[in-house]
Amino acid sequence: MNQEGFDTDYEGNRILADVRIDGNLKADKSICLDGMIQGDVHTSRLLIVSKGALIEGNVNCDELYIFGKITGNVCVTRKTVMGAEAVIEGGLMTDCLEITPGARIGKGLKLKKASK
Repeated sequence: MNQEGFDTDYEGNRILADVRIDGNLKADKSICLDGMIQGDVHTSRLLIVSKGALIEGNVNCDELYIFGKITGNVCVTRKTVMGAEAVIEGGLMTDCLEITPGARIGKGLKLKKASK
C-alpha cells in the first residue's frame, strides 16, 4: 500500500469510534464523528454523525449528515440529511431536510425560511 491512497482534500476534524469526549466541542472546520461526545457541539461547517456515533447534547452547525444519534435539540443553518437509522431525540430546526424512511425526530421539526 502506498501513501498516495491516503491523499484527501478533506480539511476538518475526525473523532474516531474509540474516542469519547466529555465536554462541549466548538470547531471552525468540519467534524466527522465516529465516537461519542457528551456535551454540546458547535461548528460553522459540516457535521457528520456516523452510524453508531452519539452526541448527548445540543447541536448547532451549518450542515448536518446524520446516520447515528443526537439526544438534544439540533439547529442547522442550511441542509440536514438523515439516514435510515438516524435519531434526533430532541427537536430539529433546519432550512432544508432530506430524510430516509426509518429516520426519527423525537420532539418535532421546524423548517426555517431560507434566506435569499
